[in-house]
Amino acid sequence: MIGLLTSNFAFYHDVVNELKKRDLPFISLSFSEKIPPNVDVVITSEEERERIDFGNVVIWKNGGSIENLVDKALIYSSGKDVKIVFGIDPGDNIGIAIFGNRKLIRSLLASSPEQAANFIKEYVEDIGAKEVVVKIGNGARLIRNRIINRLIKENIRMEIVDEAAIPCVDDDEVAASTIALAEGREIKGMLSVEPKEGEIREMQRLSRIKSRNITISKELARKVLRGEMKLEDAIEIQRGKNQA
Repeated sequence: MIGLLTSNFAFYHDVVNELKKRDLPFISLSFSEKIPPNVDVVITSEEERERIDFGNVVIWKNGGSIENLVDKALIYSSGKDVKIVFGIDPGDNIGIAIFGNRKLIRSLLASSPEQAANFIKEYVEDIGAKEVVVKIGNGARLIRNRIINRLIKENIRMEIVDEAAIPCVDDDEVAASTIALAEGREIKGMLSVEPKEGEIREMQRLSRIKSRNITISKELARKVLRGEMKLEDAIEIQRGKNQA
């Protein structure tokens, strides 16, 4: 059971909203009463921590993420030896699933490899854990490799999961959860993000669809695929070249 103990009304309101949004059971506590034995973890503010005589407390720092705070409470409710596993389904929409001590904590979508990698780095720093593993599906090669290359230098174990060996699902977040629970192969070094001819042609095809009539050059397609520019910007550059 999660206990919430604070006299900060705005903070209390934000945490309660997040707990209710997820249908998580919790109990509101008072500084004048003992913490009940059924409480596993207590949420409080940084300023109020010293007022609480309880071993398992997660602290909110002013301006911090309430979502991550509730995640941390869920993870630490099962103890302080925390292992976090991220499952990533690479693709146009990148599914991310977060498991704490083999319990699904949250799933979400990222719109780019850079956003996915930055989220994981910030999340790990915010939550804290003795062990972190990122498992990523082997599809969407360039998106997959861009994520790996941004995380490989962190103190994070990176694994690639063969998606052919797991059930196929259409939901990116559900797929990420499946990947998180599968066996993977550890990756220890940077991977190539140099586009292949088929990937370049596909990006050129997407540029025609998005712009309705413009095919970006191979060099622009390479830059988009390597994450050096957005497709929209490449289309505008090509449009300018076509009109020159």
